[in-house]
This record gives sequence, structure tokens and C-alpha cells, in this order.
Amino acid sequence: MVSTEQILNKRKRVSKKNKKAWRKHTEIKDVEKFLEAKLREERTGGNPTDKTNKDLFYIDKSDIFQTPKSKLASMKCHSDLQIDTRVAPVVGRVGPSKRKKKKKKKSQQDVAMTTESMSTNRKTGSVYDIWGSGDQKKDQKELDPCLPPPVQPPAIYKTSDTKLKAVELPHPGTSYNPTFTDHQDLLQAALDVEEKREKDKAKATRDAAPPIQITEEEYIKEMSIGLNQAESESEGETEADEEEECRKSVTVRKTRVQRNREKAEKLKVEEAAALRESKQHLQQINRIKAIKKEIRKEEKEMEIKTNARQEKKAINETRPGKYGPGKFMGSEPDFLLPEEVSSSLRQLVTPANNLQDRFTSLQKRNMLEVRKKVMPHRKYKLKHVEKWRKKLPEEIDELVKMKRKKKKIKLSE
Repeated sequence: MVSTEQILNKRKRVSKKNKKAWRKHTEIKDVEKFLEAKLREERTGGNPTDKTNKDLFYIDKSDIFQTPKSKLASMKCHSDLQIDTRVAPVVGRVGPSKRKKKKKKKSQQDVAMTTESMSTNRKTGSVYDIWGSGDQKKDQKELDPCLPPPVQPPAIYKTSDTKLKAVELPHPGTSYNPTFTDHQDLLQAALDVEEKREKDKAKATRDAAPPIQITEEEYIKEMSIGLNQAESESEGETEADEEEECRKSVTVRKTRVQRNREKAEKLKVEEAAALRESKQHLQQINRIKAIKKEIRKEEKEMEIKTNARQEKKAINETRPGKYGPGKFMGSEPDFLLPEEVSSSLRQLVTPANNLQDRFTSLQKRNMLEVRKKVMPHRKYKLKHVEKWRKKLPEEIDELVKMKRKKKKIKLSE
């Protein structure tokens, strides 16, 4: 008879041809336990049975019982006895600050000064000088102490972002007794402005020329040119494409002689390219002087460009900005003809207007926006109305007939 233990311990016969079946029917619990124990030992520092006493134990040589006074003072149990700086101290009545006292003293002094000045002015009957020197605020208080204090403008107020002066020096040719060269320079500047204006006008008229009128026959001829040629070209292209496709389909094998010939030609081309490169290197070595000249020329060109850029930057610093839809055109140079120039101030004619000059200066220094001159104009078109009562009866009959005809035409449409 077979016992139950033998039946339980009997090995099961299972196929283990696949990995899945192998993992399912093999027992690896003992291996997993061993690996877990080994990992635990590595985490805890290794197996203690394999270590020596030096590795397991150590002698503590620190002074535990001899602690210094600084350590005792910094102990946590003594921290409750120390002063806590986070808690504000308990104080009695708080008085006014020193700043407030100073402000009060100053205000009292100002009031005393104003009352004294008012009393002296009333007694003596003196007149206050508006254009006199002194502090503006004090002057206003002396005039009327009941007025509110003036508004202080910001520091950037009344300052322009240009480097132009408020009053520019005029051209020396505009003086009452100029030299010949200065006067000629002024006339040349005026001539340049006039020539530029004429060029702009000519350009505007040239660009705005009427278009060329073309008849229908000419238009049809122009549009029909090349239609037949395009058809013939398209037919020729289709034939050439078909021939190329046929050639590609038929592959011809090259002979050995042809391949050797191609290799020899390729080598010749490579050798020629190498010779060309070597010659170029030798030419560059011999061209050192010419290269230096080219470098100097480039440096000069760069200097000219930098100078032009700096000049442009300086012009832009003095150029008026655009703070509105209008563009600053500038005033034309004021000049006198040689016959009008006088050597005395009594006979001098002044073409300039000081008010206009100041206005343009404010616009040039970006203190006023450029404005367009508003000419007198109507907002709406004039409407002409014919009054019937001023017409003759014959004219009225004609108008009535015209109206009837128009109505009939509308109804027929």
C-alpha cells in the first residue's frame, strides 16, 4: 500500500517547454527568502557574525561631564530666563516725535513772518514788487496768505528731449551788412530748398501720369501672342519625355573598357582640381601686398561708414520728433537779394517774423505738436433751391410736364 505522504510528495509531471509554464510550475520561495535576507544584511551594514569587535563597537572619548559655561548658557532650559526681543516693552504715555515738533515750529515762524509783512505793508503803504527777486511761495503768501499753495510741477516738466538751444544763432548772411561769401552761401541754401521742391513736384506729376489707352484689337493681339508656340512646345516636350522614359526602361550594361575610361577621366578631373587649389594657395602667398592694400581699403570704407553713422545719429538727436499726425516741415531760410541788402539799419527790411520764429522753435524742440493750418471752410455743401413763386407761369408749366414724364418712365420700368 502507498502512504499519503508519498502521494503528496510525489512530483507532478508537467510540461515546462515555455517560460510561462516554467515560472508557473517551479518553486523559488527558498531562493527569494535567501535574497531578501541578503538584501536586509546589506541595508543594515552586513552580517554581524562576519565582523570584528572594532567594527561593531567604539570607545566614546568625548567630555560628557566637563561641559563649558558657554554650552550651559545656551541650554534650552535657560532660554526662558533670557529677554525676548520680539515682545515690545511696556511704556507709559508716548509723546510727539521730533519731526512733528520741528514742523510745528516752522509753520508758526511762517505765520509770524506773513503777519509782520502784512502789518508793515498796511502801515507804510508800500507796493509789492512782482518782478522782484525772492522765493515765489513766500511772495504769493505775502500777496494773499489765504490762497492755496501752488502746485509743484515735476522735475521733467518744461524740458525737451532735444539738444537744440532755445534761441539758435541765425545765418551770418542774414545780417544787415554781410560779407559776400556769407550772403552767397545763404542764397545757395535757399536755391537748394527751391530745387528740391521742384523735383518733388516733377516726381508727383510723373507718377500721376494718365494711363495709356489701348484698343480692343491691340489687346486681343497682345494676349494671343505665343498661344500657338506654347501648344507646339507642349507637344515637343511630351515627345521628349516619352523618349526619355523609353531609354530609362532599356538598361544597357557598360563594358569594362567604358568603366576604365570613366575612372581615368574622374582621376584626371580630381588631379586638375588639386593643381588648381595649389596654384591658388601660391598666388595668395605672393599676393600679400595686394591683400594688405585691400584690408586698408576696407578699413577706410568702414571708417567712412562709421563717421556717416555718427553724423546721422547727431542729426537724429536734434531732429524734431513726431507727436501727432502732422510732420514738421521747418521754416524756409529768410534771405534778401543783393539789391535789397543795405549797409545801414535804418534801411534794413526784416522779412522774418519773431512770433512765427518762436512758434516753430517750440515745435522743433518737441514742446508743441505739429498742427495743420485750418483754413476757413464749410462743414456742409451749399444747397441751391429754386423758388417757384419767383418763376414765370410758362416755366412752371414746363416743370410740371417734365415731372409727369419722369413719373411715366418710372412706372413703365
